[in-house]
Formats: sequence, C-alpha cells, structure tokens
Amino acid sequence: MKLLFRLIGGLLLGAVIGLIIIIPIIALIDGESVMTVASTIFGKLTLQKVAGIAWMLLAVLLAAVLNIVIHEGGHLVAGLLTGYKFVSFRFFNWTLIRKDGRLLWRNFELEGTGGQCLMAPPDKPLEEIDTRWYNAGGVLANAFITLIAIVLIWFLDLPSWLNILLGMMALFGIFGVLTNGIPMKLGGVANDGYNLLQLEKDLAAKQSFCNVLEFNARNQGGEMYSQMPERLFNIPDPIDWKNPMHAVTVLASATRKQAQHQWEESYQQLTEANNHKGDIMPLYQLELENMMTLACIATGRDEEARQHYTDKVAKYVSHHAPTQSDKQMTAMAVALALESDRPKAEELLHKLEDERDKYIHQGDVAMSLDLMHWFLNNHPAQ
Repeated sequence: MKLLFRLIGGLLLGAVIGLIIIIPIIALIDGESVMTVASTIFGKLTLQKVAGIAWMLLAVLLAAVLNIVIHEGGHLVAGLLTGYKFVSFRFFNWTLIRKDGRLLWRNFELEGTGGQCLMAPPDKPLEEIDTRWYNAGGVLANAFITLIAIVLIWFLDLPSWLNILLGMMALFGIFGVLTNGIPMKLGGVANDGYNLLQLEKDLAAKQSFCNVLEFNARNQGGEMYSQMPERLFNIPDPIDWKNPMHAVTVLASATRKQAQHQWEESYQQLTEANNHKGDIMPLYQLELENMMTLACIATGRDEEARQHYTDKVAKYVSHHAPTQSDKQMTAMAVALALESDRPKAEELLHKLEDERDKYIHQGDVAMSLDLMHWFLNNHPAQ
C-alpha cells in the first residue's frame, strides 16, 4: 500500500511538472507570453470542472484508506472465525488496542506498512492451528468489496460522484488483491499469498509465525520478554535467514537475552545474524544494527557500536522513538556512551517514565526502563 501512495504522489507531481514544462513550450511555439497561455488553459476550467477534479483526487485518497481498513478488517473477521483473539488494529499510525477490557486509540508506526491487524493465535497444538484463513482474510475482503463496487456501478443508475468513488474502490481493491494475493516478497517481506501457501508447508516458519503473534500479544499486555515462556524463542534449526519468520525469532531471542542482562550472549547471537545480514530483509537489518549498537555499548565495545550506529540507523531510531520505547532506550544509551552526555541520557529516561502510558507495548516499556537504569549504573560513562 505504501507503494501505491508513492505512485499516486508521483502521478500528481508529474502532472504539476508537466504543466510547468508544457506551458512555456506552447508559449514559445505560439509566440505568446507564458501568462497568456496559462490564462487560456486555466480560464477554461469552470467551477464545476474544478470541483470534479477535486472530488476525483479526494475519491482516490478515500478509496485507498477504505481499502486498507477493509483489508485489515478481513484479517480480523477471518481470524475471529478461526479462533484467534483480537490484539490490535492499525491503519497508518492510528492503532486500536484492547487494554483492561477497554478499546483505546494509540499511535504506532511500523515502517513499510499502511495497516496491520494483529491477533493472538488459538491455544491449540500447532498442527490444529489454521493460518490460511487468517492470511486469506484481507485478500478476500478486497475481492468482495471490488465485486460489490462493480455490481453497483453496472446495475444501478447512480450519481456520477458515487460512480467515481466506487470505481476507485474497485481499482484499489483489484490492486490489493493482486499485490497481496499473488505469492511474492516485497522488499523481503512475504505477502499474504506467500504466507498462505508456505506456512502450512514449513512447520518451523508456522511455529515462528504463531510465536511472533503470541509474544506480541503478551508484550502489549505488559509482559517483558524475560518473563515469557522460553518456548516462544526457540530458534529454527537450520535457520533460513531469508525467511522473515526465522530471522525475527533470532532477533526476539537476542532481545530476550538483553532483557535478562545476558549481554555477551546477545552480542554473540547478533554477531552471527550480522554475518548473514545480506540475506535478512531491510527492516530487520535496521533492527539488527539497532540491537547490535546496544549490545556493543553494554559489553564495552563502544568503537564497534559507532560502526553499527550509522546515520541511517540513527534516523531509524529517531523516527520510531515516539512510538517504540526500545528506540528511546537506544537513543539514551548512545547519548551516554557515544556522546558522553549523561544529562541528555537522564533526560531521555525521565521522558520515557513520564510518557510510558502512551506506548502500545507495555512489556517493551518495562524492559526499556529497566535497561536504561542498568546503562546509567553500569556503563563507564556513569
């Protein structure tokens, strides 16, 4: 979906650039001034035409947003029907979560995604858990809404403004079906169609998929990684580093070791992952570098930490710190160890303490605060 918005933005930018280029060319050919040609072109635009163009642009945006909501709603419905439990529902940065029996809105961002519906898997043996309907739900929802839009346009005499919106809904729905339904990896991320076919064949990946959903639910509920069952962090053997489900389990296991203050063990595990960095999807590469920075600082390898904390990683950390508390922890550790700025480190700690309730993953918040105190008390820069 992010690709789609880039395409829309590119088309709009292209139209503007096209006008900027073509108007002077027409003026040169006709021997008229640029202002005269521009007045001629825009003078033919009536208020009705301007309103029509504005509605078409608005319809594009509305259709895009509605299709994201419908897609994620499809995952939600399919998941509920097959025994999964609601955890969170996100479109763009707006995220609906359940906390203490209440539904609350929170802000959360995950790079490369326009929306996401996360659920807790059924409490059943792995072979009895069905991942196919959960993954298929989004595509089926897009296909259903596309069919409804086409039927309404074809058989009913609707106002033109409504036909435009329904037409855009159908186009975006088809786009969603193709990009999510045809098995593929986009930027290293497996889409719904890929997961639909592969998870039931690769039991290790299926186990990792269910583990990720479960420890996300536990994390959101306030449980730290160090408190979760060890079974959730069992690493597949052998590891397929190109498989995001395998790679994320390694990162989760290394995070758990950091939460337990087993820094050297985490460092060794992350170093092994770093040796396969080229096979890991880009988003997880950034997360790996972020975690390597922490592990290096905690084990006294500050110079190596500087190599991992590149400008790209620093931007990644800064961008996600407002919605991911562990990134706030990284910023604090960097300020303390690499910038020798203890007051700034303490300020970041106090900021997280004051704002802890705004974060979705309360388990991460508890872990981050614990480790931030650990850094302040144990790093030589103290």
